Order: sequence, then structure tokens, then C-alpha cells
Amino acid sequence: MINNSRTMINNDNDNKINFKKVAIIGFGPSGICSTKSAIENGLIPTVFEMSSELGGVWNPSIGKCWDNLTTNVSRYVMCFSDFDYHNDDYDIFPNYKTVYQYLINYVDHFQLKKYVKFNSKVLKVERIETNFNTVTTNSLIENDENDKKIKITWKNNDNSNETYSQIFDYLIVATGLFSKPQYSTMYENELKQFTGKIIHSQDYKNNEIYKEKSVLVLGSSTSACEISAEISLVTKKCVIVGHENSYIYSKHLPNENASKLVPLDSILFQRSKSYEQQSLPKDEFSKLKKQMNLKYCPNQSKEINPTSKILVNRPTDKTLGFVASSSYIEQVENGLISVYCGNQFTIKSSSNKSITISNCLGETHTEDNIDFVILCNGYQPDLSFLDESILNSVDYLPSDSKRPLCLYKNIFAPNSKNIAFISFFRSLFVAEVELMSRMITMIFTSKIPYPTEFEIKNGFIKRENNNNNNNNNNNNNNNNNNNNNNNNNDNNNNNDPPYFLVAGSTVLCDQIAKEIGVLPDFKQLKQSDPKLYDQLWNGYFTPATYRLVGNGSNPKVAKEMIDKVNKIYNKLCN
Repeated sequence: MINNSRTMINNDNDNKINFKKVAIIGFGPSGICSTKSAIENGLIPTVFEMSSELGGVWNPSIGKCWDNLTTNVSRYVMCFSDFDYHNDDYDIFPNYKTVYQYLINYVDHFQLKKYVKFNSKVLKVERIETNFNTVTTNSLIENDENDKKIKITWKNNDNSNETYSQIFDYLIVATGLFSKPQYSTMYENELKQFTGKIIHSQDYKNNEIYKEKSVLVLGSSTSACEISAEISLVTKKCVIVGHENSYIYSKHLPNENASKLVPLDSILFQRSKSYEQQSLPKDEFSKLKKQMNLKYCPNQSKEINPTSKILVNRPTDKTLGFVASSSYIEQVENGLISVYCGNQFTIKSSSNKSITISNCLGETHTEDNIDFVILCNGYQPDLSFLDESILNSVDYLPSDSKRPLCLYKNIFAPNSKNIAFISFFRSLFVAEVELMSRMITMIFTSKIPYPTEFEIKNGFIKRENNNNNNNNNNNNNNNNNNNNNNNNNDNNNNNDPPYFLVAGSTVLCDQIAKEIGVLPDFKQLKQSDPKLYDQLWNGYFTPATYRLVGNGSNPKVAKEMIDKVNKIYNKLCN
């Protein structure tokens, strides 16, 4: 069994407290692991959390999850690298409340709450010049931006007008992409004449009020598909409308010999397969992706299923890539969901309870007697607390749901060595987030060097150079920020959006881990510990891999977690 005793984070030896202070804004998963990483590397963190509880979007009191929402990856991947769920009765794909309880257990286990100012809303973050304990705002003094410190101004949520300020050496912004709904004004005129009810997906909780109603769901992401699948069980009519089409992967896929169904991440994240895919020339990699999509999404292929109601291989489609849903395809094929996705389908107009949709081909269609419209058009970040000079440096564009900030490796702003951002591109998993937090705090404490000017110049892509109408090019540039200078292999195929699982999340994690010195030497491990090597290379991907060696390592716990998850995987396969 994995040791579940309370743990004080070790600050001995290389991790001695250096009395440098770091402010962390947000105490969801990104802020939580950033806090732990800061302590591990000797920083003194102060966390500002606007709500009264931890967890971010996973916090039930925040209200951004519906009752039956479950994770897109298994709990063996949806965990931090040195702490598992400690309860084998949990579902493989845990409900959001289970994830929330896991975060509570993690925070309690590592005693992180004492660093958090709950009910504290950050009002202003600015770069300031400090001189003999006096503070002058950067509007009055012009100095090297990298020499400036961070001034945080906040207020408590107690209805008082009193504000507080404190100076910090470093800042980690961990508020993420889901601060507020993307209430797009583009549909304001189109739905102006609609007399039914319009809600955002964050207000959807369950399908009870939709019984025998007619519902139009706007969007083509995982939330749109999952909500459509759930409400279609009780609705009179369910219609989904989306700009893009996606390959719909079940959360359980057939294993190697197709004898058992196993969690999709055990197939798509397997390290040996991931490296094999990434080493292919790009044309062969594209063919492999097509083969995998046909294998795991056969109902969406005209060749395999000519009567399919959710094809994605029409020439005019701009395919988003990936959606994980266990029941959406079945509901579509059973006729419970009508699909108008791809070819840039959108709402054209409305009248009373009728809604007309159209696409880029000039095709139109009208749905009558619609009672509800559910907007699943996503969220956007809220960085209104940052000083204008900081926002300008990152080309802040909140309406860009895929890349609202232009950052080096999606972490660092140019000319701001003491500011880092985390979780500001779509659908990062826990492993990537935790590795990024470790990289940030190791750079802040000079355990690894800050990127050189040359690296930043060649790894930072401005938005105007990334504003290509071709969706694939946009996605390539977005993910290239993560891969520049990590891998000089010209055949690197990690150019798809981070949320497309087939694209190599495992390789991306390994690249970050290698850069910060926590990636095991697999060649050496093959000789010294063949069993462990086989578990890591051919077995179930687990974030515990990154606690075997290097800064913050805990080999005992890591090996226990790795052994446990692979035993479970072998049991699932046999």
C-alpha cells in the first residue's frame, strides 16, 4: 500500500528556504501544485484565492460542473506525481466531486492551507521599483523590467472597502482559462427574436428540466457532446450545432488484442507508442493518425459506415480533433441527437421559438419549437487585475479560447523574468501542469537557468504570426511554443493542439521533465531495473514517473504508485 501519512515537504539541503517570496493567484489544481513546488524549492508562497474554498472549477460551490461530469482521463493519469486517490472503490473516470475530494486530501496531506489567503480578491498586480523600503510605481520610474518586483493589492470578501498591499519577488498566475463564461456577442442579434430560454453550460446541472422539451446545444466540444448525450435521454428533440466536427473517442477503448476494454489513456499515452509515433515523418504520422481515428471511431467513416449520421471526412470540414464521450455516438446513431457540426455551422437567425442555422456552403436549416438554447461555447480568462503593461507584453486576447496569452513555452512573458503563467492553454492534464509548476519554481530559485534571449526570441511566436485561417497551422504554432528547444528532431510530430490526445502528451511531458532533470534515464533503467523499465516504457503512463529522480524526487512513493497502476492495468487486460 502507498503511504498515506501526513507529509511535511522537505526543504533540506538544496531546498533550503531562501526567503524569496512568491505570490500565487488561484488555488485550483495549478495553484495547488505551484504552492507545493514553491515550498519544495525553498520559496515562501502566499496564495490569493477569491473563494472560500480550494479547487477552482472542481469546487462544487463554484458551480461550473454539472452533476454527472466525469474526467476525460482515468484517475491514474488525473493525479499528481506523488499522491494517488488511495481508494480503489472510486470509478476509473471519477466524478468531479471525487476529484474535488482528492484535491482536499492532497492539500491536507502536504499541509498547504496555511499559505492561502481565502476570500481574497486580487485587485491589482503591478511591476514596481523598490528602493530603501520605499515603493514607486513603474509609471514614475523607468528601469530594467527584470529588476522590478511585484506589488499585489487585494481586498477581503467581507463587504469592506479596505484594501491591502504586499511586495513579492515573484508571481505565478494560476487562475486559468475558466474564469468566466464566453458569452459571445456574435449571437446577440441572431438570438434577439428567440423567445425560449438561453443558458450557458455552466448553468446546466442535470437533465430534469429538459424532459419532453426541445433543446438546441451550441458547440462541438466535449461539454457540448456530453451534455447533448445526457439531455437527449429525456428530451422531445435534441439538436447540436457546431462550427467544427470532432472524432469522438469512447473513454474505454479495446486493448492491443481487442479482448478487453481499457481506459483510453492507457492506449493513447503509452510511452513506447508515443515515441514511435513522434519519430515518424510527418506524412506517415498523419496516415497513422487517420488509421487510429478509423480504428477507434469507425462509425464516423463513410467507408466503414456509409449511413453514419456523424461523418467527419467531408473535404470542407475543419476537424477539431478529439472529444472523449462514452455515449454521444450511440445517442446520435439511435436518432436521439440531430447533428449539424462541421462546415462552420452556426446560428443565422431566430423568430419566436424557431432557429435557423447555416454553414459555409450556403446550406440552411430551421428548427422549430425550440424551448432551450444551451451555449457550450466555452470560457475565457479574467486577468483584469494585471497592470496594462503586463497585459500588453503577453498580447492578452481573452476571446481567443485556444491561446489567450502569447507566452514562451506557454509559461513566461517576454521581459518579465519574475512572472509566470500556468494553465493558459486548453486541456492540460495534471502531469503537464505539475511539471510546469516545478519548472517555474526551479527557474525562480536558479536551480535551472532562465531561457536565454536567443531561446525566447526563437521560441516566442507573436499572435500576428499565428493568425492563420488554417486551423491546423494555428494549432501547430500554439503547441510549438512548448516544443521549441526541447527537441531538435526535425521529425517531431508534436504539432497538434495539446487537447488532441493522439498528438503526444507523453512526449511533451518527457521533454519538460528532461529539461528540469526529473526524467529517468530509460536506457540505464533497462539494464538496472528491467521490470520498472517495462512498466514505464510499455505499461500505463503515470505522473509518478517524474518522482523517481532529480529535484523533489520520492522514489519509494513513485515506485509504489507505478507498481500499483500497472497491476490494475494488467488486471483490466486479463
